[in-house]
Amino acid sequence: MGKLPKASRVSKRLTSQFQRDVFAAALKSFEQLDNPLRLNNFATGLRELSRILLSDLAPNESIKACGWYKQEFNKDGTPTITRAQRVRYAVQAGLLDDFVKDTLLVDVEETITEFTQLIKRFNEHTHITESTFGTRKTAAKELAKESLEFFISLFETIDECRQQVLTELESHASDAVTEELMATSVDALDEIATHHTVHGAEIEDLHIKVMDSDTLVFKARGFVDCELQYGSDGDFSRGDGVRVDDSYPLTCELVADISTPLKLEVQKLHVDNSSFYE
Repeated sequence: MGKLPKASRVSKRLTSQFQRDVFAAALKSFEQLDNPLRLNNFATGLRELSRILLSDLAPNESIKACGWYKQEFNKDGTPTITRAQRVRYAVQAGLLDDFVKDTLLVDVEETITEFTQLIKRFNEHTHITESTFGTRKTAAKELAKESLEFFISLFETIDECRQQVLTELESHASDAVTEELMATSVDALDEIATHHTVHGAEIEDLHIKVMDSDTLVFKARGFVDCELQYGSDGDFSRGDGVRVDDSYPLTCELVADISTPLKLEVQKLHVDNSSFYE
């Protein structure tokens, strides 16, 4: 993908064929070494790509539904969605600023500042002047390098925020599933024993299914540690019953309001007892 280092890393993270086509066209402009407008066209292409990408990642109505949203106005006094708001939503969705900054330790402000500065540089080159026409190869290569590094940085910040969410929620997820298993009778365990006791749940895999303006949904996979009892308590006390420690796989979804992400509700909990019959 082009002759620029890291171009393929950017292309792989673009979310639609249209985005990839615009990016490829911008790279093609940059590779036209005999065209004095190569950098102007490249800057225009990437500026538009950033607009398209952020519009797709951060739709207007989703931004307006966030708890951190505040109405902004352009220089004419018309209500508008700012680039900074789009970057914020792309990174943190509806998570509140204090949670992102103080709990997740993700610096969204730095990414917003970098994006604003990059757009200013793009704008400088989209207007053809004597100073931007026929820009030297060294300066053109430097701007291209900085541009691609920003796109990569944006994607990495998005990934960092989501990974920090998973890290922060991992123990809460195990606790929530354990509480749900202890509070309700587990049909899959009832099927294979006279009685059962849940010791706890462990989550081995947790990933984000939905993270938008108002909801967090996680898919979880793990196992339940339990004790299976065969016979009644009286049978066991007389030596006629048996208790066995065992564990079985489980899957579930964990759902939280985006404003209170640590308060998880367990849904679609399923314990797989098929190994018992093998």
